[in-house]
Amino acid sequence: MNNVLVTGHNGYIGSRLYQELKSSGYNVFGIDLKEGNDILHCLPNENFDCVFHLAALPRVEYSVENPFYTMKQNVLVTSKLLEWSKDHCVKTFIFSSSSAIYGDGSGPKSPYGLHKLISEMECKLYQDLFDIKCVCLRYFNVYSEDQEYGGSYSTVVSAWMQMIKEGKTLRIDGDGEQSRDFIHVDDVVSANIWCMENTNKLDKLWYDVGYGDTCNLNDIRAVVDRYHEVEWQRAPERQGDVKHTEIGAQRLQVTGWEPRVDLESGLKNCFKSK
Repeated sequence: MNNVLVTGHNGYIGSRLYQELKSSGYNVFGIDLKEGNDILHCLPNENFDCVFHLAALPRVEYSVENPFYTMKQNVLVTSKLLEWSKDHCVKTFIFSSSSAIYGDGSGPKSPYGLHKLISEMECKLYQDLFDIKCVCLRYFNVYSEDQEYGGSYSTVVSAWMQMIKEGKTLRIDGDGEQSRDFIHVDDVVSANIWCMENTNKLDKLWYDVGYGDTCNLNDIRAVVDRYHEVEWQRAPERQGDVKHTEIGAQRLQVTGWEPRVDLESGLKNCFKSK
């Protein structure tokens, strides 16, 4: 497997995956809306062995505020890419999905979660109808010490790192008991490459991608307080957010993949040097 397409290759996860694949000797082509290349109109006219589809508008709150636009960029783009893959001899299609499809356990609570679930269903159809090996990776909360701040739609880790840099008050939504499985971005990259190189071990359509342990916002606050003197401000819970997320039995670890960055070390690296 030599020719690889990465959508969203300038994004947070996609850029790291793109560089890791290039360093490993793959012939990698990237496409990204940030460069003005819309998948709906700018797909290359050549064949690829594998597609990593990471391009998306990934923020829950943003999807609540802009449901139609995010539907276009998350669902229609995936549909277009699947059809293109069918016509360009793609053997493996690895789709970046999300734990947002679970909601509070009864299904999506946001347009973003719904979009990912719809695309997973279409991946299954393409696998059944056109014999494209599809795998959907349901990422939980991805973080790293160099995660960029993205304004009001940022993750809690990146937002708090930025506020510490600026000497500002840190906001904590709700009671702080919202729990998450945090997974380091390096482990998400390795999960994607593992799936491409071990398709014979993937007998399910989707897998949860998380570290396998949870912590809540108050736990992360304790890490921050260990290294910094900061002020905290309480805010209402954000619309569309769920209280608890945790990877289930169908985690990618059952295929033989394992994460390498433990949560304690990862969070320490995020906040100790800020």
